[in-house]
Amino acid sequence: MTSPVQRAAAILRSQRFVVIGTADADGPWTAAAQYRLLPRGLYVESDVSSRHARAIAASGVASGVVFDSTTAPADADGVQLAFAAREVDAEASAIRAVLAARLPRDAGDDDPATVLDVPTKRLYVLEAERAFVFDRDAWRSRGTDARLEVDVAAVWAMLAAPADKR
Repeated sequence: MTSPVQRAAAILRSQRFVVIGTADADGPWTAAAQYRLLPRGLYVESDVSSRHARAIAASGVASGVVFDSTTAPADADGVQLAFAAREVDAEASAIRAVLAARLPRDAGDDDPATVLDVPTKRLYVLEAERAFVFDRDAWRSRGTDARLEVDVAAVWAMLAAPADKR
C-alpha cells in the first residue's frame, strides 16, 4: 500500500498545475498556475499586477492544492499545501539561482531571459511549510471530507531522489 508521503510526492511529480489561494483586503482569491518543483517547494511565474502576486507581496503567505482531476470520485487524491511565499527579485542572478535549483523533473534552461524579457513578469517561490493528502479511508467509509498531514521534508526528499531510489 502506498503511504501518504508517497502519494503526495507522486501527485506533485505527475501534475503540472497548482491552484493558489491568497487573500487581500477584498477577500479570498484563487488562481491556477503552472508550477516547477524546487527543493522545498515550487515556483510559479506571474505578472506583478495579478491579484495573487499582490497578495503574496503584502502577506508573504499562500496556500495551494494540486490534484488529479482525471480520476473517478472514489479515487480522488490531492495535496493541499501551506506556503511561505515571496517574489524573486527581477535581477538575472536571482532568477538564475531559482531556475538552477529546480528538481530533476523540471531541469532545463537556466537562462533568465524568459522572465526578464517581460518587464512585469516575476517568479514567485512558494516554500511548503505544511502538506496534507486526502484521507481516502474517511471518504470511502463515511463520505467524510478529511485530510492527513504528511511530513513536508519527507515528501520533498522523495521528489529529489533519483527514480530508482523512490
